[in-house]
Parts: sequence; C-alpha cells; structure tokens
Amino acid sequence: MPTSQQEIEFSELLERNCQAINSICLRYCGGSTFYFDELRQECTLAIWAEFSRHGLDRFRGNSAEATWIYQIAFHAVANYFRNPHHQELLSRSDLYDWHDRTDSDAPNNWSLLDELAEHLDNRERKLLDHYLNNDSYSTISRLEGITESNARKRMSRLLNKLKILINK
Repeated sequence: MPTSQQEIEFSELLERNCQAINSICLRYCGGSTFYFDELRQECTLAIWAEFSRHGLDRFRGNSAEATWIYQIAFHAVANYFRNPHHQELLSRSDLYDWHDRTDSDAPNNWSLLDELAEHLDNRERKLLDHYLNNDSYSTISRLEGITESNARKRMSRLLNKLKILINK
C-alpha cells in the first residue's frame, strides 16, 4: 500500500513529465480521445509499477528524467499494441512506421526490428525509438541531454550501422 508521501512524489513526477507522456500517447492514439485516455492510463500504470518498486532510486541520473519517463511510456504503448485485442487501433506496421510495406509483411518487419535491436546497446535503442517516432534532432537533444550536433552524429552512425546489419 503506497504511503501518502509516495503518492505525492508520484503525482509530482507525472506533472513534471506530462509532456513526454502525452507526446507518446498522442502519436499513437489515432486521433481518438478514448484511445488517448487508454494509452495514457497504460503509461501511468507502467510508470507507477516502476516507481512503486524502486522509487526514484532506479533513475540513475545519466539522462534527463523526461527521457527515463519517455522510455517507460514508449515501452508501455508498444506492449499495449502487442496484445492482439488492441491491434484493431493500429497495426504493428503503423506503430513502427513501415508505410512502404504491406500489412502482410508487418510480422516480418517486427521480427527484423527485434533482430536489429539485439545488436544495439541501450543508447542506440533509445535513438532508434526516437527515429521511429520521427522526433526532430532538437527533440532528441533535449530528451537525451546532448547537443543537437551530437544527436545528428549519433543518428547518422546508428543508421549506417543498421544499413550494415540489414545487408548482412
């Protein structure tokens, strides 16, 4: 049972990071306020699960707090759409921005993305998430706590690495 102090800290955490959470939910709600609320609830539950187990101790401070929350929220949304009951809203191909391929290819694309992600470290996976979300370099630099120039260089290196991995 959470204490009132934990509840206060958690609500302050959500208030400080509502922009990161809302941006994820808006991106994938398909324009529906019902699904926006549904995704927002999933993100809140995932953040609460992480917070209630570890508090802010799990947040090491290696990046901005918003980046940590963004990552938890993104994975909550991705897990939401992995459930077959929720796939009527967006297919996996829409979720991962594979617009140039047919829906019958979506499971193969998902597998390809999972295989590629196995060859990436955590920093590169976060950059891949930003790329798949069509985040601008300024957004990436703000969320990751790096300069915009550094964001461009890292993204360029990541895309080159992915091209090499795909060609293998």
